[in-house]
Amino acid sequence: MDAAGLAISVVALWQSCVQVFEVINFGRHYGMDYEILSIKLEVERVRLLSWGHAAGLNDVTNADTRLGQIEIHGAVIRLLGCIQHVFEDSEQLQNTYGLRLSVTAPEEGGFEARDEQPSQSRMILGGVFKRAYENLRRAALERQRNTPVIRKSKWAVHDRSKFMALVAEVRGFNDSLESLFPDVKLRMMEAMRRDIDEAVQVRDLQLLQEATAGEEGLEDISERASVRLEALGATVSARTELLSDSSRSTPTDSGEKEADGNERDAERETVKDGEEEVPRGDKPAENKGEPTDAGEQEQDELSKKLRDIELYVQKKSTGALTLSRIGPFGSLAHCSAHVYWDGDESGDDRSNFWVDKDKGFVPMLHACFDLYKKKKYMHKPHRDRYESLDSEDYVLLDPESHIKFENTNPGTVTVEGYGLECWEFESQKPREHTILVNSSRLPDLSASRLLRRIDELQTDPGKFGWNPDQEELDLKQVVGTLGITYYNPAYEKDRNRWVGDLYSVLNRTDIFADFTKESSIGLQWTAPASKHSIGIWNFLRQVIVAWELTTRLKYLGGGGYMGFTPRILASLIVSDLWLKHVKIVLRDAIVHKVNLKKPETAMEKAKAEGFKNMADEAFKRKEYQRASDLYTEALRIDLTNAVYRCNRAAAQLALENWMNAEEDAYIATQLDPTYAKAWSRLGMARLKQGYGKRAEKAYGKALQVAGKDATAAMQQGLADAKAKIAETINAIKTETDQAKRHTLRSDFVDEDFEMLGKEPEFHSLIHGQQVEGLLLFAEKIKWPYMNEVRDYAEDVYSELRGGGTVDVHLHDWLFGLVLPGKWFAFKIMSALILCTPGLKDTVGVAYYYDCGLSVSRRSYWRCRTILGRVLGCLPGVQGLCGWIGPCPPVEFDPPLEDPQKPRHIRLLARRITPFDHKADINDHDRIYVWEDRNQATDIQPNEEINPYIADMKDSSQWIVPEPPVHDVSTCQLKSIKLRKLPLDVKFAGSGMSDLDVEEIEYRASLEFTMDDNPSRPVTYKLLTNPVFVTPPPCRPGPKGPHEVHMRELPRYQKNIWSVGQLKDHVNWDESDAESQDVMIINATGKGAEVLARAWCSERGRNAVIRRAGGPCFVCAVRAASKRGLGLGTLIWVG
Repeated sequence: MDAAGLAISVVALWQSCVQVFEVINFGRHYGMDYEILSIKLEVERVRLLSWGHAAGLNDVTNADTRLGQIEIHGAVIRLLGCIQHVFEDSEQLQNTYGLRLSVTAPEEGGFEARDEQPSQSRMILGGVFKRAYENLRRAALERQRNTPVIRKSKWAVHDRSKFMALVAEVRGFNDSLESLFPDVKLRMMEAMRRDIDEAVQVRDLQLLQEATAGEEGLEDISERASVRLEALGATVSARTELLSDSSRSTPTDSGEKEADGNERDAERETVKDGEEEVPRGDKPAENKGEPTDAGEQEQDELSKKLRDIELYVQKKSTGALTLSRIGPFGSLAHCSAHVYWDGDESGDDRSNFWVDKDKGFVPMLHACFDLYKKKKYMHKPHRDRYESLDSEDYVLLDPESHIKFENTNPGTVTVEGYGLECWEFESQKPREHTILVNSSRLPDLSASRLLRRIDELQTDPGKFGWNPDQEELDLKQVVGTLGITYYNPAYEKDRNRWVGDLYSVLNRTDIFADFTKESSIGLQWTAPASKHSIGIWNFLRQVIVAWELTTRLKYLGGGGYMGFTPRILASLIVSDLWLKHVKIVLRDAIVHKVNLKKPETAMEKAKAEGFKNMADEAFKRKEYQRASDLYTEALRIDLTNAVYRCNRAAAQLALENWMNAEEDAYIATQLDPTYAKAWSRLGMARLKQGYGKRAEKAYGKALQVAGKDATAAMQQGLADAKAKIAETINAIKTETDQAKRHTLRSDFVDEDFEMLGKEPEFHSLIHGQQVEGLLLFAEKIKWPYMNEVRDYAEDVYSELRGGGTVDVHLHDWLFGLVLPGKWFAFKIMSALILCTPGLKDTVGVAYYYDCGLSVSRRSYWRCRTILGRVLGCLPGVQGLCGWIGPCPPVEFDPPLEDPQKPRHIRLLARRITPFDHKADINDHDRIYVWEDRNQATDIQPNEEINPYIADMKDSSQWIVPEPPVHDVSTCQLKSIKLRKLPLDVKFAGSGMSDLDVEEIEYRASLEFTMDDNPSRPVTYKLLTNPVFVTPPPCRPGPKGPHEVHMRELPRYQKNIWSVGQLKDHVNWDESDAESQDVMIINATGKGAEVLARAWCSERGRNAVIRRAGGPCFVCAVRAASKRGLGLGTLIWVG
């Protein structure tokens, strides 16, 4: 199926999904609570409707082009199909969602021929979302004109709590649709906000505000409605207004009562013989006939009481932590984890310093450490309250590169960091990713043009958007038209289209580098072009193209184009760093006469002079080619002779070989800087090529050197050069064609960057900052070779500028060219080793990013390796730039010949699945299942309402659970043992090379002694690599620490283990899974936390760690529970 056909199928299914909501019927007599329920569902319908409009589904000719992509089309079809299935599965509507038939279904195949407008009962927000409903009306009328109407069964709400599950289900599908198109979501939300801001129907706004209040993801709609109501002067809620209207009603309202009665009569027709009609409510009523006003009032009173209980329970949780994990969704690996405080009214606090501190985000201690974290490149709407995701947010470069990843407690991550761990775990699973790559031939670019453009970007790039035509011409000089012809002039002028085109260029693999697959950026530009390196000129082109994309993303946003990949993000980072950190300086190339061939004897010198004399005679006869050949023969004997070079330049000028003449004349000036004739001929060669500015410099030098011996030809040459400059400037000013004027200007400016006779030098603008940061890093981790590093590092850049060489990884560090995350961590330790003379030759650079380092009497480990995570809580250990240390020394099993020798160490530990597995049904179900945190305090089946209410409001039933008591026992880490694992079979049976040594893996184990039995050590094998999460502190509740009801208390009193009991721990009894939801480890004793972490590694358990200053006991347990992050283990430190 072609792209148009794919879009049409999506449009048809979307229209069907919008219509299918009408199978739910809400009568006016149902009461206020049911009206609020109807609004909640209708909001989801409006979201779906608005999403379709923003995606262009209301006009198939304007449908989003991404719907033509197979993987996107399939995801949208599956999600829409799920929405449709929810409303068409009769059994599920009754049993799962608490609905009952409201209108008699027609016989099979029955049709109604009458025309009817869309149901007014299903347009209950028409006073707010007028645009959306108007499109719905038009679509319905068009459909009714062309097709007969099938009268479908209507369903009515019977069980409110079950019906909320239907609303949540539909909301989840809507969320998934919006996550596929972040830009469409932005347009959709803006349209809904605009409708709300223009609405004047007070009651519709009141209903909308009350139905969306407190609903996650709908806060913006609720707040907008509140603001609009205030602007209209409305201060009464919809519920209060409805009750007021009811009290004012009199029996004279016969028309309304009659209408309601007819509706009830129609509903009673659906009751089969022998069945009872179940009135609206959670309990059957004794009145089996028409609902009475008293019954409705009683039902409303009951609803009010339950709502009061709900608010009472919520108040108890004010300031408590709520944690959740979202994702993955279908084919998207993206996951995230979030934490917020119940009842927090501060609004958007993403940039709040105190919130960031509470969440444990690690601040960067030095400017060079900022390179460890990635920055944001895509444009975000100004003051956007909601962190709507764009294409960049769906690209995971490396978890460590995110500023919110690690926690201030070494070896642990933040709640947000746990989401990144889940994301990376999911991204390892095989998934299809289709991207567009444009491999069309790019324009040939001279070195001078590349250098000129780089200089412009570094010195004066201009304000983007002020001159769109010139900006496009600048871009086309680098990438051309990409082989694309646009027949729509308006689209050709659309600046946003370049975003997708530049994606397709930077994704190509033939001329551009994928920096995510390289350990060194420097290898790509310091080495000549080869299969391992793209070379300096392709590198500079990639820097320029990435800058062009970065600028458009910054000002225009991603535009919803597909193809933003990790390699593109890496290109943006490298381009940004290069333009900030590196300066290219062109200096005159020096001709070293010492290395040039000279005549060794007088006979050779005479022979060279003979060739020169014959060449002079040939020149006089105007035999210019013969003259050039004879001068060449003379140069074969004597390359140091400036006259031979200058004369051959004259012959090349006569042959109109301007470039060869320029080269010979330039070399002659370098061999003899006082040779005026050589300078003059250099000026002539440049002038003949149209280079007025460069010719002016050469003629000026000729006149300076010649002094009073200057010739008229030199004077005239200088005048001609100035005239050429003036002519060129005038041509640029008078040219009316913008493209031609741009070309003339570029050629004119390029002269200043001509490479002939020049050598490029690359200067680091931040080498001092990088050395300072390296020394700070060494001090913080207590590097044992501090004096060696200081002596070497302070002078290393000077030696490099003096012609010395350094390892490419140290070169990268001095120039500040490194990707964030694991690449930075690898680079800073490599630089530290290379600046330690005693280690750089014996240890060298690690072969893998996650290698640890063992040096004299201490060790250092990467923060995401098992020893980094377990040993991070030891006294004196620091966590900095992805490294944990200094840690105790290691012991090898079997012992090595030289155990004190510094070496890299690679650990083996199985990674733990970060969340419970759940099969993906039809590729659309979420793995995470939302749980009700208040489930234990909800009314239970068959429980009487009045005793329940009394029990919940009894303050004596609410208590603050006691945390684990302080453990006075102590444990001590005795040793870290590393057992060498067998090499892979492909390395076995042959001599051990240096490469084979790097492939050796070790299994770590920790040995502890306990004070209750010091003679019997306890060993834990670090078999797995768990994730430890440190949650932020909660905020005080009404009584400080948060209270729980006695019903919930058992989960805080059972399954608490001391560290001394852990070795004998076995899995709990599944029959008591609710109270055993979280295993609590009492690690309050001295040295107990590291043992608890080691136990988690041996038993394969992720854990939440609560340290001093963290959340209260209740919030900590909830954070580890299935209703929080679902880790199942809490390490209570204090």
